[in-house]
Amino acid sequence: MARVKGEATRARVIDGALRALCETGVGATTTRKIAASCGVPLATLHYHFASKSALLLAVLEALVDDMTATLRAEQRPSGNTSDCVADLMGAAWRFVERTRPLQIVQYELTLYALREQAEWLAERQYDRYVAFYQDMLLAAAAPSGELDSTGCAALARFMLAGIDGLILQQLAKPNPERSHQVLQALIAAAQGYAANLVTAHRHS
Repeated sequence: MARVKGEATRARVIDGALRALCETGVGATTTRKIAASCGVPLATLHYHFASKSALLLAVLEALVDDMTATLRAEQRPSGNTSDCVADLMGAAWRFVERTRPLQIVQYELTLYALREQAEWLAERQYDRYVAFYQDMLLAAAAPSGELDSTGCAALARFMLAGIDGLILQQLAKPNPERSHQVLQALIAAAQGYAANLVTAHRHS
């Protein structure tokens, strides 16, 4: 019972931290402000997280968990690699469009992790996104033998690079119509890259 209560409190603190970060950003968010946001004593916050850094790193991991779970739930069965590329990138962008404050916080936290010598967390974040895309692509590509795990990983990195660039462009200078046009171009480019990987795989 105590363990369940402790886990619930920890989750509550992470949720409160995320709300505070969305409002004031990493630099202006203190542990005192986070404690007030989630309605727990400051001592309770420090019981679960020894430092602000530990809490912020936990928030970053929670953000990755939330995005991958949402995308997995929205992903439709795809008949081939090309369809999967379009479905996955479309779902990713819909998530981005409705979570602008979270996207800003995630980039802030990634830079924070790098500055705090927690490169492992920034790397883990990226690796988990790649692994998720790779799994979704493999589920579509493996039955027909279009691509193997290595090819799906390469395609996943290509897709993420495009989406990341588009997110930064949209955050810096919002223009939904332009972003949708660019998204379609990115999907076409990823589908073209996928076709090249499929051809190479079949001749290997």
